Amino acid sequence: MSTAADRKDTGRDGRLKLSNQADYALRKELNNIAKANCVDLSVKLGDCARKEGILVVFKCREENKGLNACLSQYTNDEAFEEYKIKRASELKVINVKK
Repeated sequence: MSTAADRKDTGRDGRLKLSNQADYALRKELNNIAKANCVDLSVKLGDCARKEGILVVFKCREENKGLNACLSQYTNDEAFEEYKIKRASELKVINVKK
């Protein structure tokens, strides 16, 4: 008979596999790169939000669309796969160490 702790441990296997951890780390790095490359649009949206207050949703749509377009070009699935291939040699080193 399995205990609650055993079920919890086996349920976490899918989330805690090394490949999932590596993918998560790479996705996080890619998000940071996207944020760094889109900082000017982020500042524009922030300025608009401060200026417009509660009407930000309606009055800052163009700034929001621009920021979303910029972020999505770095964080879409194709960009992630390219980044993953670029970093493949480093991932192999990580897999060997752990």
